Formats: sequence, structure tokens, C-alpha cells
Amino acid sequence: MPELRVAIAGLGAASKLVLPSFSSVEGVKLAAASDLRAEARAKFTTTYGLPAYDDIAQLCAAPDIDAVWIETPNHLHCEHAILAASHGKHVICAKPLATTLDECDRMIAAAKENGVRLLVGHSKVLDTPVAAMADIVKSGRLGRAIQIDTLLYNDWLRRPRLAEELDENLGAGFILRQAPHLIDIASAIMGARPTQVRALTGSWDDKMPTAGNCAALVQYEGGAFANISLNGYGYFDSSELTFGIGSMGDARAAGAKPKSRGTPLSAAEKYAAASETRERGPAQPFFGLTIVSCERGVIRQSPSGLLVYTDDGCEEISLPPPKGRAAELIELLDALRENRDVFPNGAFGKQTLAVCLAILRSAREGRDVALQG
Repeated sequence: MPELRVAIAGLGAASKLVLPSFSSVEGVKLAAASDLRAEARAKFTTTYGLPAYDDIAQLCAAPDIDAVWIETPNHLHCEHAILAASHGKHVICAKPLATTLDECDRMIAAAKENGVRLLVGHSKVLDTPVAAMADIVKSGRLGRAIQIDTLLYNDWLRRPRLAEELDENLGAGFILRQAPHLIDIASAIMGARPTQVRALTGSWDDKMPTAGNCAALVQYEGGAFANISLNGYGYFDSSELTFGIGSMGDARAAGAKPKSRGTPLSAAEKYAAASETRERGPAQPFFGLTIVSCERGVIRQSPSGLLVYTDDGCEEISLPPPKGRAAELIELLDALRENRDVFPNGAFGKQTLAVCLAILRSAREGRDVALQG
């Protein structure tokens, strides 16, 4: 197939993770960008020598673009994905896919009606170790997965945040921004549909209007379950449990991140405080700690791959180098070349959002929440 021309919508902090990946994927070309901020557009054009639009509608209508990578605020994902699909563009949309399940349905329908792919971006199922753990479970080598424990402690609420990033009504807040990662990991490895959620959340900082920690029990078809734990208040980082490695490599070498003053920031303050993204290290990425218990063994990550514990002892499996954010581009390109759907697709993204919303509802109502099939 000819070169895949991809544009990016939204030049905020997330784009700093995405843009460097284009140069590492043969067969993919960065084509354009859009953003409301003139300074962001000017910087993009100066850096890449490519057009930057102030209106995403103009970007989606451009004839020399094949796909749009959406990194705009969560509450705009549905509108922007449908706009891109209606112009025949494939869509990579950052998690969470949307703010409501109805929006997910509309996005999925738009992609189907226009014959384009809808790929959930920034999903940890595309990390090499997560995919490898899912493959082992699927192979049946260790029997069925019976329990997954996955946890993340970080300083999400101590980093510079806009008010809209903390608003659960806009599909944001700590739970909706961070829980999708752990839910994606658990669901992809489990390989089954989640059926029920019971959760507790806590809001302990009156300056930050969002829940900042969570414990959730997610049951899957067949009876297996995932135990999900999140804490974004800082102080302790779960990379201390994962060989000092985080999602971008050696967490200890990352240096101090900019801290907020403990209240939501204005847009000008947020962008002034945002730090440049460093290159990730060579180790496999850890998004917290994940332990997969199966009928005949246990799996967890190592810095270079996986550790598999069985009656025969512990075996380490080395894995190929991590792909970073290039994984989304590779998945979309491969799917088009192989004439198949992408993974994670819109249906998987909707499933993850359903679990996230059930976590919030379960905590609010103090009861189990059943998920629709």
C-alpha cells in the first residue's frame, strides 16, 4: 500500500509523546496538525515544515491525509472522530474513547459507515509485555487465567492540571484518565468480557475536585476476576515495585516533574509548566505492577520481558524492544495491509469505558454494578 499519511489533532502535552514516533515507522508519514493555539501551530510548522490548521474540520477535509490521530480533550473525542470518519479518514483516538457509551456507539457506527478503522490510542495493550502475557494466556500453556492483580501509584494529581482535566462530567478526572490503562491490561490478558464491578473511590484533597484513589474488583465471564488499585496522590511511586522502571523506562533517571500548586491551573499556566518529553529508556515499559495468576502458573514482567513461574521454577522470556507510541501507527498500518480490524478497536474502547463508569457508579451507590453484554 502507499505511504500512510497521518495528521495529529491537538498539540498539547500528549502530542509530545506522539510526534517523535513518526520517524521510526517506515511506511507512515506525518502530514499535518491542528490546534486552537497559534503558538502551538507556529511551533509545529517551524519544526516539521508542515501545515497546521486552526480548525479540525479543515484538517479532516484535507485531501492529502489518510488518518487523524486525535489528542484533543476527552469531551471532544466523539465529535472529532465522527468528523474525521465522515471525511474517510482512519482514526486513532486517545483513551478514554469518549465520555459516554452512546458516544462510543456513534463513533463505532461512523467508522463502519465510512469504511475506516477506529483504533484506541495510548492503550497499554499495545505494550510488548502486555501483548506477550495475553498470548501466553490465550495459548493455554498455563491453563486459564483466574486472577489478575494490577496496581498503579503515581503523582498524577500533583502535576499541572487544567480544571477540565479534573471534571468527570467531561470524561476526565483521575479515574477516567488512569483506570483505562489498568482495565485495558486486565481485559486484554483475561481475554473475556467483564460482567460485574464493585468499587470504592476516595476524594481526599479539597483543592482537587476529583477522586484520587480507587480499588475495584472486576469479574469476567467464566468467574475469573481482576483486582485494580489506583492512587494518584503522590509520595510513593509503584515503579519502586517494578525494578525502578515506569512507563517511560527508568523512573529514577527521569528527574523531578513539575508540580502544581495544589489547585487547577489556567491554560496559560498549564502550558508554561509542561515539560518536554524525554526519550524512553531501553527497558520494557511498566505501567504499574501486574501479576497474572493462572491455573498452572503466574506471570509478571521483568525489565527485559516476562517472568513465568511454574512447578519447574522461574523462566525469563526476553521480548523484542518496546515500540513506544509508534505501536499505534504500526497497528493501524498492519491492519490496513492485512485487511483486518485494528486492536484495540472501538468495541474494546467502549468496554473499557463501561468498566470505568461502573467503577464510579459502584462507588457512588455502594453496590455491585452489572455490565451489559
